[in-house]
Amino acid sequence: MTNTWYDLADHFCARRNSLPYDKNEFFEQFSIRRYNYAQTNDTKSVRLIFLKGIASDPTNRTLVRNGRFIWCKNLCYEGKNSENYRQISFTIGKGKKRFTVPENLVLCIPSTIYINNNSFMRNYDKIFSAFSSVFRYEKALKLMLRNSSYSSLDELVSRVEADNPYKPGSLVSAKMGYFMPHRDRLTEKMHELAQKYCEQRFCSDKYDDLIKLLTHYHHLPSNENSTELISDFFEWSKADTDSDHPYGIILGDTRETSGYAGRELYRVNFGGTIYEKVHPVQMEVVS
Repeated sequence: MTNTWYDLADHFCARRNSLPYDKNEFFEQFSIRRYNYAQTNDTKSVRLIFLKGIASDPTNRTLVRNGRFIWCKNLCYEGKNSENYRQISFTIGKGKKRFTVPENLVLCIPSTIYINNNSFMRNYDKIFSAFSSVFRYEKALKLMLRNSSYSSLDELVSRVEADNPYKPGSLVSAKMGYFMPHRDRLTEKMHELAQKYCEQRFCSDKYDDLIKLLTHYHHLPSNENSTELISDFFEWSKADTDSDHPYGIILGDTRETSGYAGRELYRVNFGGTIYEKVHPVQMEVVS
């Protein structure tokens, strides 16, 4: 099942509110925060941030910290889960409990990395490209090596890469809440769909108002008419296949991936539009 163009844009995690005038259930505090350089090196632990979806497992609910990172230690590679995503386990502080989480629900911030996603600096298409992955960050991998039976770092890296579900040619879908469609393509698509909707609903006089709502050029007052218009458009779109955002094909690693920063970013072709820096957590692997 694919998500629609406007659902992906309107529920992007950096937006506090969604249409029609509701709180965005996918809002994530990390997407608007600033993260300074750490005062300690990643010799015993690394800074990890966990997405809201981690709380679906009751044993991991305490990992959601409203955008605050957690220093995690005793990292261990745990292979793949039933959904084919790689997993890590770790402990926190002096606690003995070992948490196990999949790669599609965690972000990594190396100690030498500074990230600024405050309201004046953030750009929706660059929010995730600033974060790293524990499976590409060498210091995180070295911590995993300590708790493994692998004889060398190269052997562990080979295993991790062999298990990587994000391979060239893999079919993926845009992940709800975390993928933002290309702005120009999104605007073009909104005009196409608004016109189709108005023709089928015989309400061409509502076209301008609908476009203003969908493209967020400016906010119309919250009233019964505008709420009814946007709600009906959303219901209509669920049955309209032209509203679905296309699946994507992974082309390979992005050309600008930095090994030092541990960034794991991919070039993905979504319906003819190539995205250069897609973070793994922004995709769901289909096959």
